Amino acid sequence: MTEDYRLKTNRSSRVPLVLLVLTLAVVFYRLLLGEVFFWGLPALQFVPWRQFAFDVLHAGGLPLWNPYNGAGAPLFANYQSALLYPLNWPGFVLPLAWQMSITAVLHLFLAGWGMWRFAGRLGVPELGRGLSALSFGLTGYLVARLGTYPTISAAAWLPWLLWAALGVLADNRRRDMGWLALFAALQLLAGHAQTTWYSLLLVSAFVLWWTLTHRPFAWHRPALVAGALLLGAGIAGLQLLATGELLLQSQRSGGVDYDFAMNFSYAPTRILNLLSPNVFGTPADGSYITKGAFFEDAVYIGLIPLLSALAAVIAWLWWKLRRVERPAAFATVPFWLLVVVIGFVLALGKHSPIFPFLYNHVPTFDLFQAPVRWHLWTVFGLSVLAGIGVSVWGRGKWLLFGTRLLTAACLGAVVLALLAPRALPPDVANNGGVRVIIQAVIFTGIIGALAGNLTLVQPEAGTRRYRWWSLAVLVVVVVDLGLAARGLNPTVPAAFFDRREAGADMSRAYWPKAEQEEVMYEHFLPFDDYRIASRDWQAFRDSELPNLNLLDRQPVLNNFDPLLVGHFAEYINRVERSNGTARHNLLLAAGVDGQYYLDGIFREWEEPAGFEALFMQSVCWHSDEKLIPYALLDPDWIPWRQVHLIGPGDCPPLPLPPASHDIGSIVQSVEMTQSPNQVTIQVQTTTGGLVYIPRTDYPGWQAFVDGKPARILRANLAFMAVEVPAGANAVRLEYRPWWLLPGTFISLLSLLLLLIVFRSRNPGQEG
Repeated sequence: MTEDYRLKTNRSSRVPLVLLVLTLAVVFYRLLLGEVFFWGLPALQFVPWRQFAFDVLHAGGLPLWNPYNGAGAPLFANYQSALLYPLNWPGFVLPLAWQMSITAVLHLFLAGWGMWRFAGRLGVPELGRGLSALSFGLTGYLVARLGTYPTISAAAWLPWLLWAALGVLADNRRRDMGWLALFAALQLLAGHAQTTWYSLLLVSAFVLWWTLTHRPFAWHRPALVAGALLLGAGIAGLQLLATGELLLQSQRSGGVDYDFAMNFSYAPTRILNLLSPNVFGTPADGSYITKGAFFEDAVYIGLIPLLSALAAVIAWLWWKLRRVERPAAFATVPFWLLVVVIGFVLALGKHSPIFPFLYNHVPTFDLFQAPVRWHLWTVFGLSVLAGIGVSVWGRGKWLLFGTRLLTAACLGAVVLALLAPRALPPDVANNGGVRVIIQAVIFTGIIGALAGNLTLVQPEAGTRRYRWWSLAVLVVVVVDLGLAARGLNPTVPAAFFDRREAGADMSRAYWPKAEQEEVMYEHFLPFDDYRIASRDWQAFRDSELPNLNLLDRQPVLNNFDPLLVGHFAEYINRVERSNGTARHNLLLAAGVDGQYYLDGIFREWEEPAGFEALFMQSVCWHSDEKLIPYALLDPDWIPWRQVHLIGPGDCPPLPLPPASHDIGSIVQSVEMTQSPNQVTIQVQTTTGGLVYIPRTDYPGWQAFVDGKPARILRANLAFMAVEVPAGANAVRLEYRPWWLLPGTFISLLSLLLLLIVFRSRNPGQEG
């Protein structure tokens, strides 16, 4: 039997969307009072990146380069900066941190709304659409990760992609091709490659499944879907070209190592998170009792949606065995069940043999960390099944009997949990882990009892009482999910992100890795208690942890970007693996003049350091880049007097040092001015030599000496040097990436094609 998959046009109540808006307003009400998200990545990445980018735009420049983190790093090419994502643009005129917080919550609504539309196209009944929309829009997977802005921005477009793809597959709608291309472009521009990749894989799997399960085969429709996705990639072409170059130059160009890839694997015991959001406690109140990150393991979609999803699977299996006719939407149950199983198994990561095998043998599995993020498939599939399962809610004899038993069990569990503190020995009752389990049992028992009572009083479908009953079901779901979301995204006054005037000394600082991680994860951002950073937010803001420093334009050698330029990352690894004089010389060669310590205080070194450019007369040439790290670790190397380069030549001994050890006595009149994408150096020399600039060497930088093109040499493994003749010279470095013009052309041309697709009509369709 072939199911009818022509698009459903039934109108459905928008009450679930209203409930979603009200729930978001209640849970995140502090944003309406002017406060902002800050915990974790909003402070350490997203707001500083975008604030600096918009400041550059306000000044009339292009935000292509970040000169303050690392020794300079790509800004636009940094995929998670998402500067071309349209929903980020209001921050250009609105208070940025507040706009970004509000926009993150807006994406939760977009996720729920998209699921509501997609479920409607699948033929899911009205109550089921609402259940699917609320369970996905408020799932712990999204809410707990809300501060990871690009993840939420990308995930919100997944149901919209499937909605548009189904339109193309089922009815060959040209306009849906346009929507599919637009949604694909938005997701590609949202800034999270991992979420986008998993989403596009899910869309491709759905298209393949639809094609194989329908007769007659209509191969041209999957081709139209593929064409729309390619058009979406074209619209995002400028961003993809820039990021593609960075990826090829980055520390991840050859994939990530095994330990990093398996970071945040889903422990099998955490399956209990599906039944109760806080079964292991919550960092919102400091009760989280296990290791790991709560936000990575969150998968809760609500107890009623979970039970409805199980009902859909059981009903499908029952009808399959009995070979009876079933509602059209149930034809998709095996696909969504497979999606849930695949997502869950892959999320296990190192806790099963499957993901390690895929890591070693299948491309792309070695590109990302955190297998747990495959739970995007799990929660999406469960949310769709939850909506489908509503069709089998009823008042059958055995269903009512089982519901009464389940309701009684839930109420009994609540009573026992309430009595447990009095029955248990005091030392056990006062144990934090025991209290967490008791609270989880009470919460789940109450929601389970409410679900059971709603099932017992269910009226006949189509009656007025049924509409009120449906509303009651949805209200219980939003209360359940709203309570689970409390405190997972702490806020602070918007003043947290105000720019603070840096001191007169703008030399580059360094955070040793051990000190940085301890201050970051132990002092301010422990994963088990979000309240610490909220209470001590001013000290957190003062810390100048990377990349908070970008807000104040304070140069720091560290860079908390996900993609680092490969040779810069190698240089930092050399710094961290060395010690004593060798370590100190490496930092000096990077223009560092001091470092931060565990107390968060910056201490400047006494010896000469902190230069932005040096004139070098002594050059040590090496035939192989692999030899340079050994030369940099030579304790006799003097970084402000000699530079190491790749190329033919010798390595003469250093000349006798001058009487003074002050760098100023060695530098011959080097003056420097700079903007984000340009550096100008005025050099007055008596002999020819090299100007050494401790800034990351990266494709796109071009050099000019007195207006004439000059070659940039990679110096000291990671930085730049330019040869100059004797006399007065003006050395200008400009960042002119090759992808800027062709990428812009591809994006604009693709946008034009998108407009043409939207203007086109199906054959026989009136304009």
